[in-house]
Amino acid sequence: MVRPGAALVLLVALVAAVRAADAPQATPGAPPPGPASASPPGPPSTPPPAAPSALQVAEPTWDAGKVVRGTKLSHAFVLKNVGTTELGIDATPG
Repeated sequence: MVRPGAALVLLVALVAAVRAADAPQATPGAPPPGPASASPPGPPSTPPPAAPSALQVAEPTWDAGKVVRGTKLSHAFVLKNVGTTELGIDATPG
């Protein structure tokens, strides 16, 4: 049984985890990154490889519309690991 707000809490936790995984990690003692050098014009390169673990959410939001108090809601979010390594999700419904 999932409480009405639990799915939203789980979704927020998942989005936060994905954003944290995508954020660049600073190496202690390393100089800050400089400006990106311009690449020479030429044919388009191949797309970059998928991140080691990347989460794709087909429908990131869900609008339940008007809900009468006491109504039990249920919705399934489809999550897909589009990365190249195993993706772990540690979340506790709140």
